[in-house]
Amino acid sequence: MADQNIDMNKVVEEVEKQKPLDLDEIFNDLDLVKNNLDESSEAIKQAATYASAPESSLVSKPMIPDDIGYYDTRFDAFKAIIERVSYGTDKINAYVDGHKTALEKYYKDAYENYKDLYVTEAKVNNEISNSGSHSELYAKGYYDGLVYVRKALMRSKELVMADINNKIKAAL
Repeated sequence: MADQNIDMNKVVEEVEKQKPLDLDEIFNDLDLVKNNLDESSEAIKQAATYASAPESSLVSKPMIPDDIGYYDTRFDAFKAIIERVSYGTDKINAYVDGHKTALEKYYKDAYENYKDLYVTEAKVNNEISNSGSHSELYAKGYYDGLVYVRKALMRSKELVMADINNKIKAAL
C-alpha cells in the first residue's frame, strides 16, 4: 500500500511541474490535426478517382448552354439543348451510357408530345422523385441525365417566354 502512495505522489508532483494547459492551444492543435486529416482524405479521394482512369477518358458533366439562339417552339429549343451535349471524351463508360439513356428516353417522349412538353416535364419530375440509390456509375449517370433533361425543359420554357415577351414589347 505504501508503494502505491509513493508512486501516486510522484505522479502528482510531475503533473504540478508541467505547464498549465491552455485551452486555446488545445483547440488550435485540434484544428491543425483536423485540417491535415481533411486535406489527406481529399487527396486520397482524388487520387483514387483519377488513378484508375487515364486523363483522356475523364468525363465532364454536361452543362446547359447559356445561349442557344431563338426558337419558335419549346420543342425546338429543347432539341437544340439536347443535341449540344458533350461529355468531353469519346470513350463510353457506365456514367455516359446512363446519361445518354435518360436523354434519349425523354427526347423520344418530348418528340411524341412536342405540342405539350408539360407531359414530359411531369414524367421527368416523377422519375426524379421516385429514383432510388445512385451508388452505381450507370445509375448516377442516368439520374444526372434526368436532371439535365429537367433543366433543358425549363430552359426551353424560359427561352420561348423571353421571345414572346420581346415580341409583345416590340408590338407596343
